[in-house]
Amino acid sequence: MRRRFYIVLNPTAGVPRQRFLADVLDGLTARGATATVAEHGDPTLVGAAVRRAMTSHDVVVAAGGDGTIRQVAAALGGGGLPLGIIPLGTGNVFAREIGLALEPSAVVEALLSGPVVDVRGANANGTPFFLMAGVGFDARAVALLDHGWKRRLGRAAYGGAVLKAWQAAPDELAVEIDGTPYTANWLIVTNARHYGGSFVLDPGGSIFAPGLQAILIRAPNRYRLVEQLARLALGRLKAAGNGAVTAIAASTVRVTGSGEVPVQIDGDGFATTPLLIDANGPQISLIVPRVGNVR
Repeated sequence: MRRRFYIVLNPTAGVPRQRFLADVLDGLTARGATATVAEHGDPTLVGAAVRRAMTSHDVVVAAGGDGTIRQVAAALGGGGLPLGIIPLGTGNVFAREIGLALEPSAVVEALLSGPVVDVRGANANGTPFFLMAGVGFDARAVALLDHGWKRRLGRAAYGGAVLKAWQAAPDELAVEIDGTPYTANWLIVTNARHYGGSFVLDPGGSIFAPGLQAILIRAPNRYRLVEQLARLALGRLKAAGNGAVTAIAASTVRVTGSGEVPVQIDGDGFATTPLLIDANGPQISLIVPRVGNVR
């Protein structure tokens, strides 16, 4: 059973869940574990803090949303200690991907004695990510998000940002997947099954499976985009007909756009095109629940 936990807390992640975190900490200490909690709202400070903690702890834990987990995982990559998660974000895709129940008792049990599974990340312009990268529509919505409202309303805060992104002219993307050219209006490169919370983007996908899926979405006007968003909400995006959606296994993806098109990674705003994605990101040792979504 693991005993010494270093917890990196992002105090601004998701909606306030102080009681959830307190219950997890109480559960750990009741079982004889010790937990050091360090608040890091500035992602540039996470790497140094994690490296210092690795000499005196058994586990590093990311307490926050998917973006926080990405930052801590990137700092740990190849470092030897396992990574645990306390899901305090808005979407909590990482937790859903590994089958971790959003309950303090389930989190405590996983942290103390859950198995460890190796997970391979990817890189976007050299920066690691572990779930997905989006180019175009979803990244535009992330860029337009009011984070103050997100803290108050959670996922409901995305409504206004999505509407504003929908009103923008469609992006024109030139995409090269392992040397073969394609075009799209929106691109999602995924390493996972879930997307944006409970939505199922790739029914056959898994964060534990090697390689990436590049999902090219052709929606040349707002009404076709609404159609594809409805399919995404129903978990049927990959089944879209008429060439509207193409899913391709990918190792390397290059993207340029008509102008500087926004990019998001793991739900956080990242950069703009041009973009280079490769599947050879860092490998992390991820703690998962005993009964989870490991495939």
